[in-house]
Amino acid sequence: MSDLYHSACPYDCPDVCAFLVRPAAGGSLEIEPDPLFPHGAGFICGKGARWDFIRKHASRLTIPLRREGPSWKRIPWGDAWGLWASMTEKSIDRWGPLSVFLCRGSGSLFYSKELIPNVFAEMGYSTTIGSLCGAAGGAGLERAFGHRPVLLPGTVADHSKGMLLWGRNAAETNLHLLPVLERIRGRGGKVGSIEVRETPSTRLSDMWWRVSPGSDGLLALLLCRVLLEKRLVPDHWKEKTANAMPFEKMVLSLDPADIMEKVGLNGREVEELALWLLDNNPVCICPGYGIQRYLSGADTFHALVALSVLLGGIDKPGGGVLYGKDEMALFPASLKKRPPVSRRLPVSSWYARNRWQPPIGVAMFCCCDPAKQSPGSKEFREAMARIPFKVYVEHFMTETAKLCDLVLPSTLFLEEGPDWRGSWWHQYVFRSSRVADPPEGVLTDLQIFSGFSEKMGVSSDLEAQRESMDRIMLSCPGLKEVSEGVYFWDEPEDWGKGARSVILPEKAPDTSINQAGQRLITVHDRDFINGQTVGTWAEKEDVPEALLSPGSMKKLGLSEGKRAIITGNGSSLEVVIRSDSGIGDCLCLMKQGIPGVNLLTSPLVSPGYGAPYHENRIEIIPVRPEEHNA
Repeated sequence: MSDLYHSACPYDCPDVCAFLVRPAAGGSLEIEPDPLFPHGAGFICGKGARWDFIRKHASRLTIPLRREGPSWKRIPWGDAWGLWASMTEKSIDRWGPLSVFLCRGSGSLFYSKELIPNVFAEMGYSTTIGSLCGAAGGAGLERAFGHRPVLLPGTVADHSKGMLLWGRNAAETNLHLLPVLERIRGRGGKVGSIEVRETPSTRLSDMWWRVSPGSDGLLALLLCRVLLEKRLVPDHWKEKTANAMPFEKMVLSLDPADIMEKVGLNGREVEELALWLLDNNPVCICPGYGIQRYLSGADTFHALVALSVLLGGIDKPGGGVLYGKDEMALFPASLKKRPPVSRRLPVSSWYARNRWQPPIGVAMFCCCDPAKQSPGSKEFREAMARIPFKVYVEHFMTETAKLCDLVLPSTLFLEEGPDWRGSWWHQYVFRSSRVADPPEGVLTDLQIFSGFSEKMGVSSDLEAQRESMDRIMLSCPGLKEVSEGVYFWDEPEDWGKGARSVILPEKAPDTSINQAGQRLITVHDRDFINGQTVGTWAEKEDVPEALLSPGSMKKLGLSEGKRAIITGNGSSLEVVIRSDSGIGDCLCLMKQGIPGVNLLTSPLVSPGYGAPYHENRIEIIPVRPEEHNA
């Protein structure tokens, strides 16, 4: 076998790095950046470098486990598949095929995972709709264009004069965007940030503006008003739009003083921001995912498109809104099988409603940990108690696994393949090789679901379908191999293009929610993603930290390092209070995906089937010394 393997990171991350993997002494693997990947910039982040540690982790599951009361019993694969199939048949006999529910997440974004639903192609099933990540933002773009337009980072690197990081903390969560910023600065351009807090990205920016949480769409429309009032817009902007007059009427009717109060900027700061945009035009607006995690998330992105239109971003190369795209766009459509019946339930709230008809009789989970990651952990646990039979396919005994009846050990991407990986940011596609053998008794997701289908009498060889996928991808005419395992896709870039004119918003975002208490904001951490905390500091943290401004701490009678109880959504969580002068008052900041934090969040749904994590108000109560000592 070769001493060098090609692979790629499976994480739900915009960077999607190409790996070189070398076997090392003692069965270890050395994971390095592929120097021939153009966007790799010669480095991979700590999350990617940690994969071999995860592969060898002592707590990895290696045998199927069946729940027996409060304990777990080892069970052979054949018996596990038989039990799974038997419970599924009972559910179908009683309630029909829609009572069978499959929940797939983004724990691995390799193409082979798209084959898993094919198991249910002959019988039908229920699954989720939307995403916990960027669905609301995408819905806002669709309102404007009728589709989610593609703007590529190469275009931005070559043509943008300015980059506005609007709630995007690239210095921690999108590290390979930083070389693009360097390219922009290399030709005299500037980098700006709009944020609710000080971050490493605001510190590397030339200018930054702190705003109130959830006010981003209002700020975008206020900037539109400034440009219109001062006649600083392109002469032909109306020709690009389908509803210029009602949009202009709405924008000019806004009360600037009211909006500035909601946004948290004064008149001088708003004009300063507007002039910055004009001075650094064409400017790429690069929004983060946090700014669409409100009920008004789609409205916010619709407003960002309007601002880009008034800046001439529709027809100026380098202008526009740089957001996510479909990382599965090249997955062979011929391999997708359509079931006779199906039902799609909102990903962020399906468990909050207990009267689905038919009810869920069997639930299956793969590449996800909703008990930890989804909003409304309390409601999720209550729903799991109502479901007669639950199956979990995973590497570790996660929070969701502990709630299931059957837990099945699966391989990591390094133990699978060949497989393919796309990106929702750049236009490179990777072919990943199998690098190492899995632990004895551990199967791939595809083998696990294929074994289940065989017991159901519905033969579906997913591994054979993966091999077909590999052959199709290798012959894909749109791909050009630039080095082994790294392919360039000449992806169509359709930002500002389409059969119809751009539709602009005709009403301002509604940002009104209950104003009592502190607003809870959960943010991504540079060391882990989507709650996958194995091998990180979060795995060892007994009591999570909550960040407050010095002003909030004084008002609440709290001090650095003291314990407090946060209550929200009918639940409570003990935390350690930390001071952060970079955030505003009435704001509480916690890391996303750490154990317990989503007990405090509500299982809401935003337009586009997004997850509005930030629409939560909490109360913070100091823990008295005698209570803590007890």
